Amino acid sequence: MKKRINGHLIFFAIVGVLFIFAFVRLWIWNKGEDSGYDPNEITTEFDTETMDYILPMTAQRLEGHEDDGVTSLLCLGNSPFAVNKGETGLAQTLARVMDGVAYDGSFANSFQSMKNAAYRADYPVDGVSLYHVTKALCSGDFSVMEEAVASMDDTAKETLKLLKTVDLSAIDMLVIMYDLSDYIDHRPVMDPNDPNNLVTWCGSLNAALTMIEEAHPHIRTVILSLPASGKTIDDFYVDGDIHDLGNGTLVDYINHEMNTIMGTTASFIDLYYGAITVDNRDQYLDNDYFLNEAGVQAIAERFDKFFGEDEG
Repeated sequence: MKKRINGHLIFFAIVGVLFIFAFVRLWIWNKGEDSGYDPNEITTEFDTETMDYILPMTAQRLEGHEDDGVTSLLCLGNSPFAVNKGETGLAQTLARVMDGVAYDGSFANSFQSMKNAAYRADYPVDGVSLYHVTKALCSGDFSVMEEAVASMDDTAKETLKLLKTVDLSAIDMLVIMYDLSDYIDHRPVMDPNDPNNLVTWCGSLNAALTMIEEAHPHIRTVILSLPASGKTIDDFYVDGDIHDLGNGTLVDYINHEMNTIMGTTASFIDLYYGAITVDNRDQYLDNDYFLNEAGVQAIAERFDKFFGEDEG
């Protein structure tokens, strides 16, 4: 008689094979592969995406403009330029990157925004804010600046004299950079109902850029972002990623500034993530605030990447 096939044995045999197969696959998967990762390795590789926004010049913007053969930069802002107006300062260093000349129109204790919606004699610092400096340059009317600077130091008076001599038709590039002053003074970042609100960080910038674009479209405007400086404020060092003094973190200021710039013809260089970062700022800043020689060079290298002679 033929032997009958035992179905139960076949079933349990198949289950056993599947169990062994699953166990082997699980063991292989759990073992993994060597990725080469060394948890003790120290690396300075930059792994954060920067927010640079670079617009090329167009033939339309240069139409009718006569090139004098000299690359001329006008620098506006506060301490990043004003602390050192000499040959090793930021303005003159950027001029060397461009193989040109620089005019430093910065005021050390000024702000990008205004404290008051309209200039008042009892608060002269507003008279050298970005808006009023730009307005004076574009209109030729320096009366507000003259009144404001009358109560300031000799350096401010010399800067005003320089600005009065600047011919914007001969300027090729406007470079703007401000420090944490607006942030520290709790100036609002923006007004969603008024993009030109002068008491806000972004409103004053937008108003200034609009004036430059309309009056002198041939000028290539470049905004250098806030660096990741962390001056002691209220007895703690600021971490721009997390500390909100009332109107947003430093990153909020930078993000809104970039969004404002993207609505204009200006370009934006991100220094916060691309040069002077939270992790390396001790190498580039004195008192965690003012640019030292290494900080100037770090910014110049970023500037050279986008606008140096080889980049065009």
